[in-house]
Amino acid sequence: PSSPSGHSALPAAPRRRPVAMVLGVLLLAGAVAPTARAQLPTTLAPQLFGPKSVLVKYYNRKCTNQVVGQGSTQSWTRVIGATGCYELLTGYLCTYRCIYKLGCQYDSGSGVIINEMDDLTCQGSPKSVSPFAEHLYWTQAQELFQGGCVPDGQGYYLKFEAPLDEDHWPNCSSYGEVAPGEAGGAAQYEATYTLQFYSDLDCADEYEVTTYGDRPTSRFDFKLYRGAQHCYDMVDETPRGNVSSRDIGFDMLNWRLVCGNQDSVGNGIMIQSYAGAKCTGGLNGNQKWKDTFYPMNFPDTMDFLRGKCTPWGTLRAKFTTAWDPAHFPDCEAWACKDGACSGGRVKDPSDTVGTLYGSDIRTSGGDPADPTEIGAPAPSATASARRVATSPGTAAA
Repeated sequence: PSSPSGHSALPAAPRRRPVAMVLGVLLLAGAVAPTARAQLPTTLAPQLFGPKSVLVKYYNRKCTNQVVGQGSTQSWTRVIGATGCYELLTGYLCTYRCIYKLGCQYDSGSGVIINEMDDLTCQGSPKSVSPFAEHLYWTQAQELFQGGCVPDGQGYYLKFEAPLDEDHWPNCSSYGEVAPGEAGGAAQYEATYTLQFYSDLDCADEYEVTTYGDRPTSRFDFKLYRGAQHCYDMVDETPRGNVSSRDIGFDMLNWRLVCGNQDSVGNGIMIQSYAGAKCTGGLNGNQKWKDTFYPMNFPDTMDFLRGKCTPWGTLRAKFTTAWDPAHFPDCEAWACKDGACSGGRVKDPSDTVGTLYGSDIRTSGGDPADPTEIGAPAPSATASARRVATSPGTAAA
């Protein structure tokens, strides 16, 4: 554009700053920038949550017709650093926001329980404990965790969009109820321990039942019920062969191991029998261990359950495998510990009375087969015998 005087207007030259000033600004910026970055506040919160799973509600048992609307889905967000702990939002088992840790417990239907925790640490005692799915069997609860479709107990069906991490839900197969189709089969029992009787002291020769033998039985299976704590069936499995008259009726069913000591001399373990299957129904009473099985003090009983050869009357008895400690109660606090306990007094660990001496025995060094070294008469006694034999009176006699 032209200026008012008619001459072309030239653009104004940019104002140049002294080099020293520019360098000073750059040096100052370099000096303060790291400090300024370190002091910037952060908005990133610690990572408390892991993967999120969504539990969806359906109308049908194949989980293809989804329910729509409020409460039709529920998020399960795993808490980092706590096994089996989740934050749940409104929906199944939760009215608003809940922090639940999954666990196992007997008599809870599926065997799975939810422990309501105070905070996201999932530590300490729970505020409350309730069944996770009382209407389900264990296999159904397992199917749900693995992404299967199961009933919710209110006419609908539930399914996770993706299976839960198998490391973050408990294996409650020992605690949950057995499905009707599995009852009476292998799944009915969690474990089986076989008790065998022996005729020798080392539990090497199995006792054989004969018509006129000492015992009419030689083998029992102790079967632990699944989903019922310390509840057993003891089934007679004696191989009787060609015994002319077969004995029957030695099974002992639906009984539980409990702690107690009615006479203060017992081993602390008692047998509680029930009228119904799987230790249900009315109680038939409690019996002492010595009256049901055989008198044993507490240490001997523990050795017996660990699979050691144990005296049983004129015979010996031994379980073919040791019992899992979770399959019998810890009753040491109830056991007789001193004095005349049932099954014999409990010895101090340092007491060696009645035990075999296993160390070397010092001897005189003589040869037991040489009569001149052991048992030979002393020289003085031999000389006296010779004098008596050669005396005048001896010949006349």
